[in-house]
Amino acid sequence: MIIAMKLYKKIYPLIVILFLISCNESILDEVPLDKYSDPTVWSDINLADAYLKGCYNGTSHGFKGYTMLSAVTDEAYSKHMVGYLDGVISADNVASTWENMGSKSHGQVTWWLFNNVQRINVFLSNIDKVVEGYPESAQPDIKERTEVLKGEALFLRAYAYTQMCRSYGGLPILKEPSVLGDDFSIITRSSFKETVNFILSECDEAAKLLNFKKDMELGRASKEAALSLKSRILLFAASDLTADGTAENELVGYINENRQALWVAAKDAAKDVMDLGTLQLADFGAPDKGAIAKNYYDFFRAQDLSNEEVIWGKMFVSDVGNRHSMNLWMGPNGNNNWSSMNITQNFVDDYEMEDGSSFNEHFSIDADNFYINNSNKYSHKNIYKYREPRFYASILYDSALFQPRFDNLVQIDPVGIYERRTHVNIMEDETTSTRFGLDTRQGPVQNWSGSFTGYVMKKMLDHEIIGRSEANTNVWIEFRYAEIILNYAEACLELGDYSEATQYINMIRNRAGLPNFTENIKDALRHERKIEFAFEEKRWYDIRRWKILEQSLSPVLGIDIVQTTKENSLTTTWQQITAFNRGPVTSKMYWLPISTEELNKAPNIVQNPNY
Repeated sequence: MIIAMKLYKKIYPLIVILFLISCNESILDEVPLDKYSDPTVWSDINLADAYLKGCYNGTSHGFKGYTMLSAVTDEAYSKHMVGYLDGVISADNVASTWENMGSKSHGQVTWWLFNNVQRINVFLSNIDKVVEGYPESAQPDIKERTEVLKGEALFLRAYAYTQMCRSYGGLPILKEPSVLGDDFSIITRSSFKETVNFILSECDEAAKLLNFKKDMELGRASKEAALSLKSRILLFAASDLTADGTAENELVGYINENRQALWVAAKDAAKDVMDLGTLQLADFGAPDKGAIAKNYYDFFRAQDLSNEEVIWGKMFVSDVGNRHSMNLWMGPNGNNNWSSMNITQNFVDDYEMEDGSSFNEHFSIDADNFYINNSNKYSHKNIYKYREPRFYASILYDSALFQPRFDNLVQIDPVGIYERRTHVNIMEDETTSTRFGLDTRQGPVQNWSGSFTGYVMKKMLDHEIIGRSEANTNVWIEFRYAEIILNYAEACLELGDYSEATQYINMIRNRAGLPNFTENIKDALRHERKIEFAFEEKRWYDIRRWKILEQSLSPVLGIDIVQTTKENSLTTTWQQITAFNRGPVTSKMYWLPISTEELNKAPNIVQNPNY
């Protein structure tokens, strides 16, 4: 927040700059034994670096808590996500329904990032002083290091602005640190165009100063990361939401901009990353579909960011610093986890069959909402058979192998599957016995936390981590090369270069073991982004920038599976259910509101449309 920005400059986690407020002269002359003064920090390269690490720490990520951005898309449902999806989000309640929600917060994309902008501005206003604290003979080496650190800070500031710009539109552009006594009433928002241009200039300057990833410590910004951020914001800026000529004002889009030029810039930015020659798609083992499923899943279980597809992200250790508990938050309730993100049937049905054909070409829904196999190719009635590899890597569905049970359930499930079906046994005398699945909301373990839809995430979980007692150590991947490939393909498509777009869309499909697409090229591009980037916090931006919120935020569908045994015969049914209704979806939901509290403190900041 602009007003809430910490005016006392803090260095996390190791150093804190002490400001003394009403002290006598003798106390002011004392040197603290456990803290560092401003002059000390900005005359020591290692202390300055420690301060910058605090700025990294303030840069949030998708493993923020048990509600992810997937919950405001067609990917998933979360009972904790209220306000926005109910159509009642407002300036008065955005702090309590979106920002200030603890482990349910989406603070990684909101106004709160101005806190970190303040920290970064303190760093940038002081980093050039560091070299003066060294002898002349050492200054060239120190200057070289401070220039790289400056590039990292510029990247982090551009990243914070990109996150907020894609959520709010135009922003106040703050390049200098705030100090006590600043008049916040004069702060105004820059236009969307001005904000994007500011981000681009930051990315360009950062890219000049930064080294390639191979020459940087893993987790730090690199030249590839800066140029990838530039690609991301230009793709967003060129899209329908902000560039189709219907933006309500200059704060949330371009006014009479050259759309062709925007797409050219987006294409060129993606190509600049590709032309670096330092990145490549991971080899998941195509055409072996089993290998692809395993390797795609393992890609997101990585303990570091060294893979050549990974551009930038965040690493974790289990016992120190920022940690995450994805297994606990998202894993099956039958293993004492919380099942917080309930993957929708809508999303599950979008995964293609293994031959690249649509699921709906082979299965239909009858009058009672049961799935019926009408395929001429695939004979099995089970809707989870014959699906493409990324489905098996990303979704925990009924009977999917995941993790051994605890001792109290191992006799029921000695294998360790995700069990959602209801078992009905009809005796000879027509009496029945029923056992609910171990991972249902009627099961024996934490049934209050079972999935409402019948599905939970597998992607980004780790079957070797016991969620109830262990923190996860797998990485959060913010940028990867596949995003750049599809950014480039989309820009080519919008510019009418269908041949080039087709090549790169199929590159992602073929890597996933799928044949070349045969449907409409725009549908193919959007489908690949949806499936390839599942749960990676890209979908909310995509459905907004494509202006398809209304069709994407349809009622949440789920599955009810019943296995009936009678006289040694077994039948299983898969019935589609409506888990929850959403909406109403309104035009204001394309942007977040700025909270009333912020507007009261900076009254010249203009609110977003329809709030």
